[in-house]
Amino acid sequence: MELTRRRIFIFGVAVGLVLAVLSFDALAGEADRGRELYLQYCSACHGKDGRGDGPVSPYLQLKPTDLTRLKKENRGIYPLSKVMSSIDGTRDVRGHGDAKMPVWGEVFEKEAEGKKYPTLTSLLKVKVIAEYISALQR
Repeated sequence: MELTRRRIFIFGVAVGLVLAVLSFDALAGEADRGRELYLQYCSACHGKDGRGDGPVSPYLQLKPTDLTRLKKENRGIYPLSKVMSSIDGTRDVRGHGDAKMPVWGEVFEKEAEGKKYPTLTSLLKVKVIAEYISALQR
């Protein structure tokens, strides 16, 4: 009986370790994907480091937001839902949603046309980008 308990315990620990490693790999992959999406869609205006100094920024009427200060300007709390709604266009933001800047939610949904869940695919892209931006906070 004692041997069986020990085996169950060892098996449980082994499964836990495997799941922890797989979760870590998935999170690392998500961070890489967030950076990739950010660089593709956001960096032209906001810059590769998120400071609002992208190569297109000098040609814009409104200076892009310094994304590295969002947490600081929100009393130390990163405003994930506000960032997501700014990206996908469900929240009006200075410079977003007019002729000056695209509403990325619409762009992502068009890119996902033909997929099984285009709205969900779009939402996931927005969330991954917003979570990447949270890592840029100073």
